[in-house]
Amino acid sequence: MTPSAMGARVRLRAATAALALAALAVSATSARAEGPQDRFWGQLEYFFPTIDSTARLDVVATDRPGSAVRLEDDLGLDDRKGTPYLLLGTRLGERWRLEFEFYRLERTAERTIDRAIDWGDVSFPLAAQVASRFDSTVYRLVGGYSFVRTPQAEFGAALGLHVTDFTLGLSGQASAGGGAVGFQREDRDTLVPLPTLGLYGSWHLADQWVLRGRADLLSLKVDAYDGRLVNLMAGIDWRVARHWGVGLGYRYVDYQLESTDDAFRGEVNYNFRGPTLYVTAAF
Repeated sequence: MTPSAMGARVRLRAATAALALAALAVSATSARAEGPQDRFWGQLEYFFPTIDSTARLDVVATDRPGSAVRLEDDLGLDDRKGTPYLLLGTRLGERWRLEFEFYRLERTAERTIDRAIDWGDVSFPLAAQVASRFDSTVYRLVGGYSFVRTPQAEFGAALGLHVTDFTLGLSGQASAGGGAVGFQREDRDTLVPLPTLGLYGSWHLADQWVLRGRADLLSLKVDAYDGRLVNLMAGIDWRVARHWGVGLGYRYVDYQLESTDDAFRGEVNYNFRGPTLYVTAAF
């Protein structure tokens, strides 16, 4: 082999090695970009919270306050129950993003109560058999702006709307308006939209691991509603493939609402907290 041929082969090998290194670099960069740089993402979770909730339903005509009812202790509603949780998100340009979340928690129970309960216009006497229902459906829509966005990290602020549709109902042998005891039912179904401010962030711990967190906060009086909300989430994702991942997280939701609206005059408070498991698809 001539010296010129040997030189050409050396140059060819060097060029091949350089191309291989470049391909590896591009691949590594693409893998790192799978967290903060996702353009579209969806997440299906199973949330298994511990639940504490109280409610009060007042008399509309006279503003007479009802009894403060501990829904788990007084009525026997489950204090722990799992629910599916859906999240969808997309980017709008380089720094703006939009997210939507949805979950629904339904609980029913029947119990012989150990104290008298005034619930709106209805009064349940001691030892009455009371059937209860508390359903809450939550919709969350937020727009965010990322002040920091690199292949390794993202941090931003969000403005959104937290909409709660809840149904509260008690039924059983009771008196209405001081009348004779008979079967009575008192239900309320109310939709409450409240604005929120929040922060969010994510960080690449390694090529396949992403740590993420979010906080939404509210303390605001709007028309007939006086509400407070703390909504926190933290999780760690493992990207098992380029577009797919699994994760483990923790959610904390503390919601308090007092209303003077005729559709629901009273108060409802609930606290959800517990682990969540999820599957993520991102592109």
